Amino acid sequence: YKAIGIPTVMFPVLFAIGRMPGWIAHWKEMKENPKSRIGRPRQVYVGPNERNYVPIDQR
Repeated sequence: YKAIGIPTVMFPVLFAIGRMPGWIAHWKEMKENPKSRIGRPRQVYVGPNERNYVPIDQR
């Protein structure tokens, strides 16, 4: 941002501006369908619980 003259403290604002259309679309979908209970899908890890450490030179 410095290269184009925008103060670096404005980064969060510019970050949010680019995402606002998506946030608004999600909010609109949730308001139009109140029976939909999930606003964010849950992610569940299904991999192995524990694994032994393997040193880098043995991988």
